[in-house]
Amino acid sequence: MRRRAVVAGTFAVATAGCTDRVHDLAASTPRDLGVRSRYVPEDPLVAAESVRARPAGMVTHAVSIRSAGEAGGVFRSDAPAARSFADGTAFLDDGGESVLVVAQRLTAPGVDLRLGSVNRIGDRSLRVAVDEVGHRPGDDDPAIQTLLVRLTDARGPPARVVVSVEGDRVGVTI
Repeated sequence: MRRRAVVAGTFAVATAGCTDRVHDLAASTPRDLGVRSRYVPEDPLVAAESVRARPAGMVTHAVSIRSAGEAGGVFRSDAPAARSFADGTAFLDDGGESVLVVAQRLTAPGVDLRLGSVNRIGDRSLRVAVDEVGHRPGDDDPAIQTLLVRLTDARGPPARVVVSVEGDRVGVTI
């Protein structure tokens, strides 16, 4: 375990400023599953898809995207980080092999979302564990934090993805 931490630390120093790559290397994933992630400290989703559009008390939300056209209708036009990540995705419905899962959490403004791990929980189901990192400065109004996760499975596209953030789970059908 210590050796893995040293290797991850070495990669962190070598790739300073490239947080997406560091977190992907540290994430636990099966060998036949490609995973990339990007943290977005805002709400890049259109109002109807956002966690704020969900019932009160629902603080975790996930959306799956299978095509570039669908991504265009899910992401706001003024969300360049999310749109560029989606543009780099070879979507399943467009002849590629990837799906995009957008995980959102309504939490304290000082908290970031990071990919923890991706595991198989069935024949065609995956569990994406998302960690909250940072500090909780007090009773501030909650902010929307977003993690984009690109999944490419050599076994074929997953039928279902369960996103887990701090014990709160939400499932999304692909």
